[in-house]
Amino acid sequence: MKSPDLRITVEAAISLILMAGVPVFIKFTNANSYTIGIVRLLMATFLIILLLAYKKERPTFKIAYIKKLVIIGIVFSIHWVTYFISIKISTASIGILGASTYGIHLIFLGWIFLKAKPRIIDIFTIAFAFWGTYLIIPEFSLKNNITLGLAISIVSGMFFAMLPILHQKSQFIPGTQRALGQFIFAIPLFLLFIPQYDFNLNKADWYSLLYLGIFGTFISHSLWINVSTKLNTTVTSLIFYIIIPITMTVSYFWLGEEMKFNKLLGALMIVSANIIGILSRFYSRRNKLATKAENL
Repeated sequence: MKSPDLRITVEAAISLILMAGVPVFIKFTNANSYTIGIVRLLMATFLIILLLAYKKERPTFKIAYIKKLVIIGIVFSIHWVTYFISIKISTASIGILGASTYGIHLIFLGWIFLKAKPRIIDIFTIAFAFWGTYLIIPEFSLKNNITLGLAISIVSGMFFAMLPILHQKSQFIPGTQRALGQFIFAIPLFLLFIPQYDFNLNKADWYSLLYLGIFGTFISHSLWINVSTKLNTTVTSLIFYIIIPITMTVSYFWLGEEMKFNKLLGALMIVSANIIGILSRFYSRRNKLATKAENL
């Protein structure tokens, strides 16, 4: 029997490795963003229903469940559609780098919803991340595909930042049912793009979609939902950054993506800024809790 800690570590590792290949396959396949989205969602939904049937677990559609799942599904679908579009118009590395800015978004989300004013260290991390972004983009113009792709993926990162928080607040819903709800309630957004669907694809494209649907969605997201529920948001935020070097390496060797010094330095700065921001908030919260405990 695996210990709980070892099991969650293995689940996190498998999930991250599978997710690292997602941007590469999205860029590789000729399927457009909307076709990729609906195929992934339908595949994952079907497989989760089979899993629930195998486990003899009947979904409980309580009103309290549905409200939470609808919000999760909407946020997830917006994250996905912006993420796919950003990769398609730019590169796999740009897509994952933009999405990785969710650590910076957590600062703004805390400021807006929790009234937690940014500290000096927060301002530093934001400025450092923007500096890294400046090194990556060729020019300050949305007419440039790299700049536009990065801008869209940063929006994707904002919605991605909301997901661990929403899942933690929905822990009372069983994990498999939460995954099913996330996918089902993400489908309506992609149905709006039915006229854009294109299923006239070659074998390589369909193999890519199979990877994205089975490994990159059903397995990886089911595992990640479990991981992000059991581990605190600080840990999950930090380990997510393992994806970036894997994606960039595979993109370089398989897709022939350019890796200039400025791009690598900018990527390092963005990742470092996010990690510093996440750790600073973690230690700040821990110190506040320690101080409160001492005063009791």
